[in-house]
Amino acid sequence: MIPMKNLIFIFIVMMSTVLSAQDIVEKKVSMSLGPQNAFYVEIQGADKKLAEKTFYEFVKEYGKMKENGKAREHFLMATKIPVINGTSPLDLYAKFEEGKGMATTFVWIDLGGAFVNAAEHASQTTALRQFMKDYFVSVRKKVVAEEVKVEEKNLSNLEKDLKKLREKNEDLHKDIEKAKLKIAESEKNIEKNLVDQDNKGKEISTQKDVLGKVTEKLNNIGKKD
Repeated sequence: MIPMKNLIFIFIVMMSTVLSAQDIVEKKVSMSLGPQNAFYVEIQGADKKLAEKTFYEFVKEYGKMKENGKAREHFLMATKIPVINGTSPLDLYAKFEEGKGMATTFVWIDLGGAFVNAAEHASQTTALRQFMKDYFVSVRKKVVAEEVKVEEKNLSNLEKDLKKLREKNEDLHKDIEKAKLKIAESEKNIEKNLVDQDNKGKEISTQKDVLGKVTEKLNNIGKKD
């Protein structure tokens, strides 16, 4: 049987391989600058808070993101992300939405007059898709890591339950040993009791003889020969 820790490791590796192939969808989505080409990814098991926090961590090397509360958008202006646009600056916009058992992350890249789209920016589109896949994997690793913690806790609880059952089993065996000793002691006491009964019976028989003689003596008092 494969140990639980090994199974968890295999599970994470398999999940990382499968999830790296997650589709990044391109679609026109309304944002603060009107409907623009966006790239979005749905992240199963994540909530909006985790998706947002991980994205901030993911892009922190390119600058500090800010938030447009009114538009519910996050942005990074005039930054350079070499993997997407080389040394040329770009504006990055992001939005996070809560779904049922998942979160969706939308990303817009403004190259300065045009938003990245597959029709006009093939290389940037390919790079942005990979950029978001890497981000997706980062979020999913956190999601699965939390699942691992939950399952480890469940395993720990089961192990505690097993430990209690084993301790109970030991206690029951001790009770049996105590009961055996008690039974053995009672059996000896029964034997002694039988001997005591026999002795007491003999004493009673002797006492009856004595009583008979004394009674006879009583009855003979005053009688004449």
